Amino acid sequence: MSVPPSLTSLRAFATVGQCLSFTEGAHRLGVTQSAVSRQIRQLESTLDITLFRRIGNSIELTEAGAVLHERLAGAFDLMDEAVLEARATVPRQKLTLLAPPTFGTRWLSRRLVSFRQRFPDLDLSLHLSPDDNVRFDCVIRFGTDPRDRHSSTRLMVEQHIAVCAPDLRDDPERLRESCLLYVLDRALRLPTWDNWFAATRHDRRDLPENAMEFATLDMVIQAAVTGAGLAVVDRNMIESELASGALIQIDPVVVTGPFGYWLDISTERLARSRVVHFARWLQQLAGTGQVRG
Repeated sequence: MSVPPSLTSLRAFATVGQCLSFTEGAHRLGVTQSAVSRQIRQLESTLDITLFRRIGNSIELTEAGAVLHERLAGAFDLMDEAVLEARATVPRQKLTLLAPPTFGTRWLSRRLVSFRQRFPDLDLSLHLSPDDNVRFDCVIRFGTDPRDRHSSTRLMVEQHIAVCAPDLRDDPERLRESCLLYVLDRALRLPTWDNWFAATRHDRRDLPENAMEFATLDMVIQAAVTGAGLAVVDRNMIESELASGALIQIDPVVVTGPFGYWLDISTERLARSRVVHFARWLQQLAGTGQVRG
């Protein structure tokens, strides 16, 4: 035997020999059945022996094939164990992420099962406020424009809708006595209701005159769910409440932007494969394309 068999063909043979099926072997290897068949033919040609015989619609190992398979199975088990032991000596990688509180708790946290499935060997450290002692791999930021000297990708634009609890909408008297719910920014109300009124041309007198103000959007959402009043909220942040019916939209108008959520990565961090893979995963979930500078 002047040319040794390839490791790929030996792995294909060992896999098919274990399940005695080209179709199942291809499925386990993540390749096509024709690719597996080609590897087996190449191995038989290199060794100049027949490894399988067909019996009707099934296959079985020849005597020579059975001898080879027994030795190879043990060899590949040893190789797999060696790879696992080598990986165990390498510290787990960690990705450190900074995100706005509402985005982190209401949008990203609901997708962490997908993160674990996609990155089983990567730990995530999610921060909701800046820390001078932490160098973040990625930063998710609320704003309107890309950031200089960074790869900045807009993940999503705010889609504001007016919502309330269903029992509040169905009780006109209680609705009139409720409140408009506002988020405060530096002790000033954010203009979400003003923008909504401008877009819908609703008469303010049609809705409650009373108001409640809260420090965070999450508090506004929770107040709306309990029936305390009506809120204008980015629907990206209330997916669960809309799906369950805990909140319902009171008007079909959607006020888009101008603010949204951006993913910022410094040039230095962009060179790290785990950062690039995370960025692509996050952008796919948010419905965007690839990383762009």
